[in-house]
Amino acid sequence: MNGDIAIVGLAGRFPGAADVWEYWSNVVAGKITISELTRGELLAAGVPAQRLDDPAYVPARGVLADPDLFDAAFFGITPREAETMDPQHRLLMQTAWATLESAGSATGRPFGRVGVFAGAGFNYYALHHVYPHPGLVDTQGLLSVVLGNEKDHLAAKIAYRLDLGGPAVTVQTACSTSLVAVHLACQSLRTGDSDVALAGGACVAVPQQAGYLYETKGIMSPDGACRPFDASAAGTVPGNGVAMVALKRAEDARRDGDTVYALIKGSAVNNDGGMKVGYTAPGVAGQIDVLTRAYAAADVDPATVGYLEAHGTATEVGDAIELAALGEVFRPGARACSIGSVKANVGHLDAAAGISGLIKAALALHFRQIPPLAGLKQARPELLDGSTPFTVDTVARPWDADGPRRAAVSSFGLGGTNAHVVLEEADGPAGSGAGAADGRTELIVLSGRDPEAVHAAAEQWSEHLRQRPDLAVADVALTSQTYRRHFTHRLAVAARDVPATLARLRRAPVREAARRPSVLFLFPGQGAEFPAMSRGLYDRYPSFRAELDHGAGLLAPLLGLDLRDVLVDDDPHGLVHRTDVTQPALALHELALGRLLVSWGVRPAALIGHSVGEFAAAALAGELAADDMLRLVATRGRLMQDAPEGAMLAVLAPPSALHEHLAGLDDLDVAARNAPEFTVVAGPVAPLAALRERLDAAGVQCRALPAQRAFHSRMMADAARLLGAEADGVARRPRTVPVISTVDGTLLGKGLPRAEGYWGAQLRSPVRYHDALLTGLGLPDPVLVEVGPGTALTGMARQGGSRAPGFALQPRPTERADAGDVLAGLGGLWTAGASVDWAAVRGDSGARRVPLPTYPFARTRHWLDAAPPPPDAAVAEPAPQPAATGEDEVVKEIMELWGRMLGCADIGPDANFFTLGGESLLFIRMISQVQRRFGVRIPADALSADPTPRALAGLVTA
Repeated sequence: MNGDIAIVGLAGRFPGAADVWEYWSNVVAGKITISELTRGELLAAGVPAQRLDDPAYVPARGVLADPDLFDAAFFGITPREAETMDPQHRLLMQTAWATLESAGSATGRPFGRVGVFAGAGFNYYALHHVYPHPGLVDTQGLLSVVLGNEKDHLAAKIAYRLDLGGPAVTVQTACSTSLVAVHLACQSLRTGDSDVALAGGACVAVPQQAGYLYETKGIMSPDGACRPFDASAAGTVPGNGVAMVALKRAEDARRDGDTVYALIKGSAVNNDGGMKVGYTAPGVAGQIDVLTRAYAAADVDPATVGYLEAHGTATEVGDAIELAALGEVFRPGARACSIGSVKANVGHLDAAAGISGLIKAALALHFRQIPPLAGLKQARPELLDGSTPFTVDTVARPWDADGPRRAAVSSFGLGGTNAHVVLEEADGPAGSGAGAADGRTELIVLSGRDPEAVHAAAEQWSEHLRQRPDLAVADVALTSQTYRRHFTHRLAVAARDVPATLARLRRAPVREAARRPSVLFLFPGQGAEFPAMSRGLYDRYPSFRAELDHGAGLLAPLLGLDLRDVLVDDDPHGLVHRTDVTQPALALHELALGRLLVSWGVRPAALIGHSVGEFAAAALAGELAADDMLRLVATRGRLMQDAPEGAMLAVLAPPSALHEHLAGLDDLDVAARNAPEFTVVAGPVAPLAALRERLDAAGVQCRALPAQRAFHSRMMADAARLLGAEADGVARRPRTVPVISTVDGTLLGKGLPRAEGYWGAQLRSPVRYHDALLTGLGLPDPVLVEVGPGTALTGMARQGGSRAPGFALQPRPTERADAGDVLAGLGGLWTAGASVDWAAVRGDSGARRVPLPTYPFARTRHWLDAAPPPPDAAVAEPAPQPAATGEDEVVKEIMELWGRMLGCADIGPDANFFTLGGESLLFIRMISQVQRRFGVRIPADALSADPTPRALAGLVTA
């Protein structure tokens, strides 16, 4: 299987950058983030003072912030296991999660096999912090310590902790590790072993606050500056970092609507073999070969590449060989190609070097910007004489091109394993597709494993939105709902623009979601209605609109009006408050709203309807057909409107406290018990007025309700008889959702229909809402949602002492134009643990996923202090013997030095260093030791012509 591979996610931490966006900002600004370490920092890190006093000591390094901090609990790792684990493993694990989030793949939904290809640098932490601790290995067990520190387990451990089922391969090729990992990941995608692949690397050398000893002609810089392709370049600087990308087959990325930062057209990997001067030396032939094969694999002409992220270590030999190899593949006369190396910014990140360069090149393509080569003073002659097509840029510039923009990345490992990757721009960054949805209220959701993580995420997102006010809120909402894992602690905010989002994120409460909450749908009764209560829902949601259109058309002949005139339009005459209009209007609106909630994935455990609301509940439960229910409610409303005039009084007292006040007022009935201290009394106007006088005199609070009829009293007897007769003729069906009766508070389970006469009795009987609510609150982890206008039912639940979360979908007496209150209520349900089908909520909104801050891992220190040196190590070493001065003695001392370095006996004065098995890096180390021993400078070029003890002694004594 061939084809382009898409880079769809990226994450990392670098010297001077907490994430890839800060990293890119530094790169574009030409900022150098290599640290110059102070003497105090070095001493505190345990660097001996005598080493600091060595003139060859260079106090520089690319430092990674806080490598000791790790969110062990997030990954189910114990504190003890975390502190004995290589920080490279730990940080790469967190980076893998952030990369998946960046790619929209950390969702908890199955999306195919995810492979992991990664490597790390040398494990200094185990050497200095773990193994020297007395008793630790005995306590933890050798196997446990090995699992946390050996590179063999790096990729597999990420796969285990993140539950990834693709190949898990640890890659180790020294400096080229992470780019080789990318090459292998692409192969895995092309062969079908992976559907998504993570590739990257980490380097965390500890102590971080440590410089190095400069060695003449070595690979390290003499002044702490890394200047690739500079005429004055003399070496590299070490650095720490961790980075990773997420890759997909390009056709899959297009199908899934992913943000594609760049396309990998092709890549190649090889080794120099033995055709070079030494194991650690670069090889021209090997580099030419890997370049040639990469462009062949990509089917790309090198002349079309506009930016090349080189290996660029800034060593004299390394840069020269790299440019020579490039010159064989990129012929003069082709269009100019800018060359750079991020090592100038951050130093050489070892196993993370290649992936850092790849991310830089991918973002250059994504933002269509050529980054500068940081710190350049004077370019090498080869870049100025026209012998190559390469140029260097000292400041960032727009990337203008008359064809597809292309870039390439090289990474060459110590030991000769070379990798080259060819990139091409993806389709340009698309603007939000939200279109007409812009300006509508959207629901943004955040979650974490604990409240602190949620608050931290809210702060991160707020800061991001402050910096990116151009982001469409619809895009942010889509990303938060669909492309992030949802944890137990949650918050949700509904907002229509960035300023409102910022304000609400700061004050939104965090709630702990129940694992399997029992959601109770509460359907309010008459008195909650308001004009145009359906408008926002009708305009925004097609399914709701279809329900209303059908119901209004069905009832128009019975009512003599179109219910949309009161539900959607302004209703200037207040018809919505007339009983024969109110009741069918509420029933239609609440049924449509309930069905909308169900279509969004919210599954009720039970339904409770207050008075007429119980009809909407019955229809949603399936025991009444929707059309039958609407016709029945229309009849009910007409019969109640035609009943004798009466009144209703809300009293803040329990029924038992009303008995003495009702004495002699035999025409009055208790019509509802809504809460322990909330009773409704109904009956004729005059007796009700007398009751009110008694209550006022007794200091019992009460208020008249706006009703002009005495609902749920004996004055409804005729209406109840006629309604019952009609209801008994309506087909009754088994319930599919339990309903809690407000006649007696019992739970009516799934299956059997209600008894004959129920609906007539329901109209005449008092509404026992509080009893029904208590039954519902007895379900496991109840969550209340008021499915209709107002807050009466959830409010009465609170009055009754309920601590169950409660949410009103339409709490305001006027409806938001875009149903924003309903979305806010849905967000509340989600925070309480209700399941939500976000795709159904969004519909075809046209929103797209956008990069947003990733999970804010807990900053918990898991770190073993370096073991103290053994007691005898603190004793000052005896001063070395004075260096020999006569040539024969110098030869003898050099032969002894070579014997120790090479492990060879009987080295003669004319023995050749390289013939004895020495290689270039050891050769430079040997010269450095001789220079320090004899206090002289040795020209490496002169010695390399005759590398023998006798020749070296001659240079020493000259």
